[in-house]
Amino acid sequence: MVTPESIKPHLDRLLARFDKTYLEPDPLAAVNHFTSADDLETACLFAAMFAYGRADLIQKNVATIIGSMGSSPAGFCETFRSGNNRSWMKGFSYRFHKRDDLVALVRAVGEARRKHGSIRDLFLRHDNRAEETILPGLAGLAAALRTYSRADSRAFNSLVSDPLAGGASKRWNLFLRWMVRKDRVDPGPWSGVVSKSRLVMPLDTHVGRIARQLNMLKRKADDWKAAVELTEFLKLLDPADPVKYDFAICSYGKLGYCVKKIDPSRCLTCDLDAVCSCREM
Repeated sequence: MVTPESIKPHLDRLLARFDKTYLEPDPLAAVNHFTSADDLETACLFAAMFAYGRADLIQKNVATIIGSMGSSPAGFCETFRSGNNRSWMKGFSYRFHKRDDLVALVRAVGEARRKHGSIRDLFLRHDNRAEETILPGLAGLAAALRTYSRADSRAFNSLVSDPLAGGASKRWNLFLRWMVRKDRVDPGPWSGVVSKSRLVMPLDTHVGRIARQLNMLKRKADDWKAAVELTEFLKLLDPADPVKYDFAICSYGKLGYCVKKIDPSRCLTCDLDAVCSCREM
């Protein structure tokens, strides 16, 4: 029987292995060069909101957006005026979203910074530290940005999604992971302000697939309940920092080390083979 005690050594080895040299093609690689907290949180917000689709295309798109903002994404958003920036990112299109959605997000971030000083302070305004998870803070942040954007299209509302809608909120949880955790991968400009123990796993297809193969996750749907279920399991491994395993698990799936279909020639050399349910098939 696979137990948290039997899984932990395997995940700890992955954690030690997957450092910042494996960031490519993670969207964080396109924005983690900023040194100021204001620019880092702004750039990471754009990176997280556009973190859907193929990994290489995500990074390319994020790099283009952030590169167009100059040396200070925070300052760019604060001073942005639609009438004076009509040529900015003209013709922009990334899958479901167009320039209007991008401009709306810039407008929202600028308004948030002018009203609250930073995205962090806007998040903290809505965060209830008595809550076990950061859901209230995320929901408040998302709602405020949608209001400040002055946009109400289906496309924009999908870009800045509502964490209370029941979905896994992978992109929001990814943003919070980058903000709160500070280590070899995550930049952590909010480190020490929000407890790492309250973070929720950014649940995507790679993480969900591997988590189910390791019997860390039983729920079939990739929704908020599943993200919390997986986080609760990982708290058995590290109650203070359960989300620290996210980058390693995601990278292991995204970079093809864990194959989608059972392949004896590959599975027998997998670092997780000893605790993978595929051995029973």
